[in-house]
Amino acid sequence: MDRSVLLRNLRKHWNDAGWWRDVAVPFAVRTAFVQPYFRYVADDRGTDVMAEDWDTLVILDACRYDMFAATNPLEGDLQTRRSRGSNTAEFLRRNFEGHSFEDTVYVTANPQVNVNLDDPFYETISVWQRAWDDELNTVLPETMVEATIEAHQTYPKKRIISHFVQPHYPFVGELGQSLLDEQAGIEFSKRQATGEAAESDHYNVWDLLKRGVVDETAIWDAYRENLELTFPHVERLLAAVSGRTVVTADHGNLVGEVPEPFPIPFRMYGHPPGVYADALVTVPWLVVEADVRRDIVAGDASGTAKDAPETDGDDEGAEDRLRALGYLS
Repeated sequence: MDRSVLLRNLRKHWNDAGWWRDVAVPFAVRTAFVQPYFRYVADDRGTDVMAEDWDTLVILDACRYDMFAATNPLEGDLQTRRSRGSNTAEFLRRNFEGHSFEDTVYVTANPQVNVNLDDPFYETISVWQRAWDDELNTVLPETMVEATIEAHQTYPKKRIISHFVQPHYPFVGELGQSLLDEQAGIEFSKRQATGEAAESDHYNVWDLLKRGVVDETAIWDAYRENLELTFPHVERLLAAVSGRTVVTADHGNLVGEVPEPFPIPFRMYGHPPGVYADALVTVPWLVVEADVRRDIVAGDASGTAKDAPETDGDDEGAEDRLRALGYLS
């Protein structure tokens, strides 16, 4: 929570006892004790995802390893990695900031990519700009599959990162929506990216849990439903792209646990920054092998190296299809 957001919330909620109990005091404890502990005692830098071996990297936002392992129907070699961030912003900055990846196209449903990075990739395709679901305030997984397949066809010699929103809230399934009449989506991030006042339309699921609207079991079940609804779309994507694919997460979630190895029994929720608890930074790493690998190069839109001769191809037509869908300007 940056200073401007904190001041705006103070002005809005200064006389709300529930806000002080559920938001302000936990925020103060986290910043005064939990984050310094992980910064100075228990912070290891985690896995550099760009140094790993993959052609396509599918990121499921806020997906815990244990939930993934219990529900995963996808074939592959399931391993774990340690994320470099306990929230999306940290994951992005710690993996990509200050570098240039001319061999990589980033397809994102999450506006945090645009908020936190200064365009380090060959191309960033911001699906949220053109395929936003106004009712749920998110980007649905089927939309991400279409955009990622188009990107793969447009840039056949690039590494592709496909960053889904799900299983991150909002809950898009029947169970999740039945639990909550109103819930925040990721409109806060969208407004950050577009320069609007960064506010949510409703309370997010963690605020609603703290206020007693839902309980931990319901939150877990709804998150699980979000993940299970996403798997068929990921499976379709795996069948459509060539090369070695890895399915992972940027971070996990805390659902009322003590952020181990923090030694004080202070229960936390969600994915606050600077809290490198096991449940937050232990992420799935599902490796799906392929008989044929992609020939990855840095270069122009044709997928050839910048100093290599041009070859015939349908890249111009593929770019036109992306523009027609609104993913490129």
